[in-house]
Amino acid sequence: MSELSKYEIFLQELSSVEVQVSAHKELCEELKNRNKELEKKLSTLQRENEYLKLQIESGENSAEQRSAGNGENAFGSLSAKERESLKLKITDVITKINNHLTSS
Repeated sequence: MSELSKYEIFLQELSSVEVQVSAHKELCEELKNRNKELEKKLSTLQRENEYLKLQIESGENSAEQRSAGNGENAFGSLSAKERESLKLKITDVITKINNHLTSS
């Protein structure tokens, strides 16, 4: 009877190991599938990144050409509000210089 009991224990342990192996196999398949999905996403993001880099480079080149080709001065990049503020400051400085020169 002890031989039969050892045999039954062995079969139970073997069955337990089989269940664990099956669970690990399923997990491995899930991880493989997830890995494939992530590799596809990475590939897509890398292509998109390269495209965006080209777009940035193209925009920079275009901006350089515009500034060089149109004779754009240093004030061309200012907004209308900034230009108006700068004009007022320059006018104030000119007025102060004129006042100083006339008072001397």
